[in-house]
Amino acid sequence: MTMTRESTGKDPRLEQERSNNSNFVRLSVNLSHETAQTFKALAERKGLSFTEAIRRAITIWKFVEDQLAQGHELAIVESDGNPRKILFL
Repeated sequence: MTMTRESTGKDPRLEQERSNNSNFVRLSVNLSHETAQTFKALAERKGLSFTEAIRRAITIWKFVEDQLAQGHELAIVESDGNPRKILFL
């Protein structure tokens, strides 16, 4: 994502979007074709719009980061009941 900044340190495009609708900020991101296709498939699998899928992805990312910051580990419980630790880079 490319953002231009004024001397205030704020992106003028984001400020303009905020003034049009104080509850939302419009962002533009560049994804590789492969990443975009993967994301589209995930959103469609759950019947989500791109916007809602992005919101959920950010919520999950925040949850993971918060848990790791608190010193917790995350794991997946396999179908046989055994936990498998998830390593984050």
